[in-house]
Amino acid sequence: MNYIIILPEGILNSKQRANRISEELYNITSPIAIQKNYQRGGKLFKVISHPDNTQHALQVNLNYNIIVNPQATLEKLTSLFTELTENEIRTLSAYVLNSKEVRFETIIPSTVTVHNREYMIENGWFPEDPL
Repeated sequence: MNYIIILPEGILNSKQRANRISEELYNITSPIAIQKNYQRGGKLFKVISHPDNTQHALQVNLNYNIIVNPQATLEKLTSLFTELTENEIRTLSAYVLNSKEVRFETIIPSTVTVHNREYMIENGWFPEDPL
């Protein structure tokens, strides 16, 4: 398992932003327009909290294949990554929306750092785990 620490951005704190990113990743497979009531607010990846409760991270599987629904859109997802240029947004959108499925690691923005469990333990995310 790997982890992506989500920093606060704009009016969103770390937890809110992490939850929205996970929801928008889920919406690639199951867009809001076609979701059943029980699917509302679905998330692709679990959001974990640092013991300080101010930092949050996505617990991700880099090899996870995301099935792309033909009705999927990426506007909300890409808006959560303000560091992406317009060209990067267009490239990412074209790649995802023209694919039947994408492996998660292929759509992670280049500005995102992926951490392993050891890093997270060393930085206090799992204080109950010995090194």
